[in-house]
Amino acid sequence: MKTRTMSVPLDPELAAIVAAMREARAPAPFSGPPEHARERMRSAILAARARTPLPEVGAIEDGIAVHDGQRVPVRVYRPRTASAMLATVVFFHGGGFVLGSVELMDDIARKLCRDLDAVVVSVDYRLAPEHPFPAAHDDALAATSWAIRNVSALGGDPARIGVAGESAGANLAASTALLLRDQGETLAAQLLIVPGVDLARDTQKLEAARGEFPMLSPTDLRDISRLYMGERAALAGRFPPSPMHAVNVHRLPPAVVAVAGHDPLCEEGTRYAARLEAAGVPVCLLRFDDMFHPFFGFFEASASARRANNAICHTFKSWLHQHASPTST
Repeated sequence: MKTRTMSVPLDPELAAIVAAMREARAPAPFSGPPEHARERMRSAILAARARTPLPEVGAIEDGIAVHDGQRVPVRVYRPRTASAMLATVVFFHGGGFVLGSVELMDDIARKLCRDLDAVVVSVDYRLAPEHPFPAAHDDALAATSWAIRNVSALGGDPARIGVAGESAGANLAASTALLLRDQGETLAAQLLIVPGVDLARDTQKLEAARGEFPMLSPTDLRDISRLYMGERAALAGRFPPSPMHAVNVHRLPPAVVAVAGHDPLCEEGTRYAARLEAAGVPVCLLRFDDMFHPFFGFFEASASARRANNAICHTFKSWLHQHASPTST
């Protein structure tokens, strides 16, 4: 699996957004108290959402995933399709383990539900620093285990259960796939969008290679690791929390991995895809060289981001069907 040096300019519509943020001197995503950062994200997302209609789905229901003594809030999205045997995807939002929520990523979950024609279980996992590692990882595993055991009640096909996540959420998806494998569970596929799979990454090397990335900087990555790992910083180079450092990645579900050219996590995601492929895991690597890190949620702001999002959804939908578990009924 070959990698390429980023040389494609940032998509003009996304570049205009970056320029406007710089002109407004917008603070770094993780600067200041976490509650202030969350409010900045909430205000920005709701302002953008007010300008465009949300993707339409068949039904939405909030609930609690209960598994092994844990209770994790979830939001279940069902498509308009009348089929009784839909694929089921457990989705983990991005936000560096610190920001984001089911409500703020409602538009992303809706589009996944519509475009995948699948039941989507969006997980409202606990956030750091109030809930440091391993809280988010524990919640992700519990919610997915609950979805597996309740897939028929959710309206899903037991043979087509997958996990999906963006950024930190992709870490949770990859981690959950690893932990479930060790428990003898079989998933149909995993979708890892701009995955951050190494919390012990060398951010100084990233800065030396290219000093600045739009929307997510090496400094932001240091803040993410610091806030999530807390007093357990010495564990960052192990699994969990870092799938890149898992002892082995054999017998994992087939993976669709999407990376962005203007993202400090681009090569990290590419290396993880290569490691999966070397272990015999079917891998489809999608690289969008003109995108920045959070492009997946910018499908209403950029035609190129929408095409990239559509391509990811189309590919993953086909993989959920192609790689259905042969051991399920």
